[in-house]
Amino acid sequence: IKIFRHIRQSLIMENKTGKYFKYAIGEIILVVIGILLALQINNWNEDRKDVILEINILKDIRSDLKENINNLSQGIIYTKSSLFNNLKVIELCEQKTPYNDSLLIYFSDFAGYWDPDFTYAGFENLKSIGVNLVSNAELRKQIINLIEVEMDILDNSDMSRQNQISSTMFLPLAKKYLHRKFDSNIEYQVYEPTDYENMINDPEFYNVCTEIAYRQSRSIIRYGQFNQKTSALILEINKEIEKLKS
Repeated sequence: IKIFRHIRQSLIMENKTGKYFKYAIGEIILVVIGILLALQINNWNEDRKDVILEINILKDIRSDLKENINNLSQGIIYTKSSLFNNLKVIELCEQKTPYNDSLLIYFSDFAGYWDPDFTYAGFENLKSIGVNLVSNAELRKQIINLIEVEMDILDNSDMSRQNQISSTMFLPLAKKYLHRKFDSNIEYQVYEPTDYENMINDPEFYNVCTEIAYRQSRSIIRYGQFNQKTSALILEINKEIEKLKS
């Protein structure tokens, strides 16, 4: 600034008006260039902040998706075990197998189903900021579809049907033919038959068991498909994170 001031004063004192105006115009241009450069740097900094935020949000979503895969992997194991027992109970009904104590193991959890406990925190955080933070439109679409459609179906729609079947179809029959031995030291109490002969000869009981078996099989398939889609999405998120870092 001192140098520029000295140049201006010299030109005025020397009465070099033409050169002074040319110099003044040049100085204005330099100031404008400086302002534009400062704005560009500021914009770059803001964009970089958004990129860093996007990376962190994608990492959070990825972490949630991994937890959800683990949750449904446990669900597959549990549901397969319940289905195995249920198919054994169905077989008892079909073959009219006489009762013996070794059959008790099949009644322990034959009508069980898995209630997914999904994690949504990363996506909820994204929604609070604005989903357009995810700059890749296709990736953004995949994330929204998986979480707001696929996960919602498994966590709400399917669970609503399962709960309805349990409350309206299975529990009335359970009250009629099964009981639980109560022990305050055991969190989960298993079923045991109280009227085995009538139970295995009751067509309604048989039909309910087959309906539950269908639902259990369907859940195993749907959980596996969801985990495959989620794993594929995690790979896409990994690619996007690496792209944003570069």
